[in-house]
Amino acid sequence: MARITSIEALILTAVAVTLTSSASSADAPDPAVGTWVLNAAKSTCDPPPAPKSETYTIAEAPGGAIHETIDMVEDDGTKTHMEYTVRSDGKFVPVTGTGYADSVSYTQVDPRTTKYVLKKAGKRVDSGTFTVSQDGKTTKGSLSGKDNEGAWKCEFVFDRQ
Repeated sequence: MARITSIEALILTAVAVTLTSSASSADAPDPAVGTWVLNAAKSTCDPPPAPKSETYTIAEAPGGAIHETIDMVEDDGTKTHMEYTVRSDGKFVPVTGTGYADSVSYTQVDPRTTKYVLKKAGKRVDSGTFTVSQDGKTTKGSLSGKDNEGAWKCEFVFDRQ
């Protein structure tokens, strides 16, 4: 399908959640560090199908960066693994392991909310906004874009493990 696949949507979600983690101060624990699992029952994509699963792990990296590892299973069983390291300096950084996007950048809205943009070959492919809950147990957000088949939008919920 030419529209965004659920794996691509989940990659974007994970990117946004990771970027949200950069919003914490140096003295406060980072609300996004840890392991997160997609709550498929509470997540939607228009158009469907929804992915079967996604698990991602966020760890602090040197220089104030965050390193993320993402493992996903598409509705059709296709598996994807990707990793990237990002800082809160607003610069685009490489995204590896997927052909959907090759770089990511973000803007911090508040300590728990982040807006981001993904690009491929210098062109924006989508954007989204994600927020870690006050209790730190869930992350919710939306992402959207437009491809040659039209517009798409996904709403995702991830639970901390």
